[in-house]
Amino acid sequence: MTLHGTTYLDALARAESFLAAEASDSRVAEEQRSFLLHHARRTPRAIVFLHGITSSPLQFRQLAELFHERGYNVFVPRMPRHGYVDRLTHDLAQLSRQELTNYTSQAIDVGRGLADHLTVAGLSVSGTLAAWAFQHRPDVDLAVSIAPAFAPYAVPMSTVESLAWLASRLPNIFVWWDPRLRGRLRSPAGYPRFATRAMAQSFELAGEVYHAAAHDPPRGQAILVITNPGDRAVSNRATRAMLKRWRRLAAAKVRHYEFGRDLGAVHDIIGPYQPAARVDHVYPILFDLIHAATA
Repeated sequence: MTLHGTTYLDALARAESFLAAEASDSRVAEEQRSFLLHHARRTPRAIVFLHGITSSPLQFRQLAELFHERGYNVFVPRMPRHGYVDRLTHDLAQLSRQELTNYTSQAIDVGRGLADHLTVAGLSVSGTLAAWAFQHRPDVDLAVSIAPAFAPYAVPMSTVESLAWLASRLPNIFVWWDPRLRGRLRSPAGYPRFATRAMAQSFELAGEVYHAAAHDPPRGQAILVITNPGDRAVSNRATRAMLKRWRRLAAAKVRHYEFGRDLGAVHDIIGPYQPAARVDHVYPILFDLIHAATA
């Protein structure tokens, strides 16, 4: 069966081209590369996972394997300027909105041929990319936006564009995820610091989606937004404002799930290597939510 003009063989060819380009790039660490888990045929359902900023596809490896074991074809592409052997690369500061949306579109183009039903799921900055896909891509059956980085913690959606405009024009600052450990922070999936200009690109993109949602019905078929009330990295207030706009024009397409406060203040609820991660609790819930929404 072929939908949206993309066949299974098209999808494999695109994925193989993606993977081959990475294999020939000496900057990219082998363990941080994109990967494809498939069943050697088109399946009823496929999912594309987009990892968080400064992380890599390794962040989603265990969750991807869970979905694959349960019949999904799964593609997890590496975000541009991520996964380098040089964990202190300055390249991250050059990440642009155009690169982010191109990355998302290329991932969707692969995923679209892998199954009859396509889910695109992203965390944090990539939660914003999933929201962008819901707003603009009619060939996305389900977008899943996990802890989306629409705005920094406690910042309202109404001011995020001004903040992003300023951050994108001031000199870039690299901010350590852990100021105590700094470069000694050894996450197996990512960099120990983020770039303020790269974050500004996510916030500018969130502003664009927010404005579009005011007057243009989302073109995607459905969205599931997942938040943690204890999250201290992103603004759940901004997420609620985005949900409100989508519901005005397409209420039937929009669902919101919020974890209980017992999850704590963790932002990255996906990476099993995170000290506060509770993947034994989170993964089954995520699978059930996503699978039910694809039925």
